[in-house]
Amino acid sequence: MLTTLPVVLAVTLVKAGLEFWAGWSGAVEFSDVGIVVTAGVFLTGFLLAGTISDYKEAEKIPGQIATTLEVMEEILVLASSNRPALDLTELRKSLMTVTDTIIDWFYTRKPSAVMFEALGEFNLVLQSLEKNGAGPYASRGVPQLANLRLNMSRADVIKRTSFLPPAYALLETVLALVVGLILAAKYKSMLAEFVLVPVLTLIYVYMLRLIRDVDDPFDYAPDEKQQGGAEVELFPIVEYRARLKKRLG
Repeated sequence: MLTTLPVVLAVTLVKAGLEFWAGWSGAVEFSDVGIVVTAGVFLTGFLLAGTISDYKEAEKIPGQIATTLEVMEEILVLASSNRPALDLTELRKSLMTVTDTIIDWFYTRKPSAVMFEALGEFNLVLQSLEKNGAGPYASRGVPQLANLRLNMSRADVIKRTSFLPPAYALLETVLALVVGLILAAKYKSMLAEFVLVPVLTLIYVYMLRLIRDVDDPFDYAPDEKQQGGAEVELFPIVEYRARLKKRLG
């Protein structure tokens, strides 16, 4: 909101300049602009509905990842019991490496290739379970690793793609038309003019920026700060890492 208000102020000042300094009150009646405003509302709702559906799916991903990691740890604990050849501490360290890599990927400190490579390397841990007589537990771990890959692949797609770029182009065009028309419109009173111009500008500019923000729910900086105002929280994974670190001592 704070970063949108300067745009609203700029448009309002332009309208005030046209009205008071240029002596130009407008060229079209505001009622004639209504169909363009309505089209903008429809298009904004369409894009918001599409991005929100992806956002709601993205909200589930950190919790699913944390749950899968914890289940994998429990499998390692069961597999290493009564098997001296399997060192539980080393197994947990391998899982910690995967967890750290996933968190680093979300915070854009490591690329997707490194993250998927770390998942592939954990398969060697499952192979070690098989070699040391814990085959049933290795069989349980493979589906969990597949679930982890599935969730990370989905997060990767959401993070690297945007919702219908042609629709964004159309919305931006309609936004420019709406702003241009409200500047060129004639109003029945001065009060209506200087209420409608900033309010309509605020709504359209704010919604466009909100949609773009929601479209990338994992927009984090390497210093772990949110780049926008609508990022999916990663605390399920971060808190699981803290629990795993505590168990490692």
